[in-house]
Amino acid sequence: WDAAYASGRYSKSYEWNQSVEVSWPYISRMLGDDVASKVLHVGCGNSRLSRVIHDAGFRNLTNVDYSKAVIEMMQQQEPDLTWLCVDCCEPEALGTSEYDFCIDKGAIDSLFEAFSEEMHERGRAMITEIHRALKPGGKYLVISNGGVGNEVLKEKFASVEWESIEGFACD
Repeated sequence: WDAAYASGRYSKSYEWNQSVEVSWPYISRMLGDDVASKVLHVGCGNSRLSRVIHDAGFRNLTNVDYSKAVIEMMQQQEPDLTWLCVDCCEPEALGTSEYDFCIDKGAIDSLFEAFSEEMHERGRAMITEIHRALKPGGKYLVISNGGVGNEVLKEKFASVEWESIEGFACD
């Protein structure tokens, strides 16, 4: 990932799975009106979504990505937002009962769609870590290319709901 971002492959901004405009109504509905909520955006990359969430009033937003290159780039582009280089698969990486919401727009897909046992284990670890990081009753919104990892979500979360969004944008 570092090499791809450093080379400019994903330009100044890139959207996985869906555009921000298509995703935002679903995200906005989940977030509701409590702008004091703590929001975690995992696998943030250089998506414009972080800015949109912030501009909607959610100032308690933490953006994390595995790629140091993209985090450094985003710290330059959007210095008023919080950016952390974190491996969400590592135990305790995100804290415990810290967040009200977690938004994942393609991060879990990048692990489960690798179709290797090692990456599936990392996907399981990431879902476990996000579950730990959410407060009781916290919500995890996954915008996925194909619902990969659903069986793991059902193991960790009391309720898993889904709906389809027509169309997609992928690499």
